[in-house]
Amino acid sequence: MSTLKVYSTSVTGSREIKSQQSEVTRILDGKNIKYELVDISQDNALREEMRAKAGNPKAIPPQIVNGDHYCGGSWAGGLGVLVGSGAVLCGAVLMSPCHSPHN
Repeated sequence: MSTLKVYSTSVTGSREIKSQQSEVTRILDGKNIKYELVDISQDNALREEMRAKAGNPKAIPPQIVNGDHYCGGSWAGGLGVLVGSGAVLCGAVLMSPCHSPHN
């Protein structure tokens, strides 16, 4: 399986971006999913790479990519919905579909 990449930025004045980045990494860490955190503020080429993979010249972090497969971005809680449904995100298993906290 390819490496899951989370494009983020360490330099932002936006609380929304900070919150979304934190939520994505918290969920991935909580599910023990390995990923590479790519800080686009370190190099403009990384920002352009993120936008090209997202297919949006105005895309902002966080954005998630698995290899060449674009998974989505600017989650605003969308990743939490995937986790709750027992989904697979770009090949990374977030939760077993038969897992239930009541079993």
